[in-house]
Amino acid sequence: FRIGSIILALHDASDVFLEAAKVFKYSEREHGASACFGLFAISWLVLRLIIFPFWVIKSSSYDVMECLSLSESYSKFLYYFLNTMLFMLLVFHVYWWVLICSMIMRQWQNRGKVGEDIRSG
Repeated sequence: FRIGSIILALHDASDVFLEAAKVFKYSEREHGASACFGLFAISWLVLRLIIFPFWVIKSSSYDVMECLSLSESYSKFLYYFLNTMLFMLLVFHVYWWVLICSMIMRQWQNRGKVGEDIRSG
């Protein structure tokens, strides 16, 4: 439960900046949209590509070995299943980071204007 709560907190923290960027984009305030999108990209990088793998996945993979008995089949199943899910989430984070970087490059080419959503093109 602790790791799940931490994962939710890490994910929700960067979503605030994305929603703010959308609000600025819909109200046609490009500077605010650009600033919030930049904060979103920085928070994504720090929270989901640095803290998540090097703190959360490390804790669930290595630090849990001190208090978990992997000799029981149920504990072994949970350990491998949940860590596989966390690694898959990390793969998704890397994929989405590639999309965010392509959005940043498109924004750079548009001279600071936030373009259309990269997923719709």
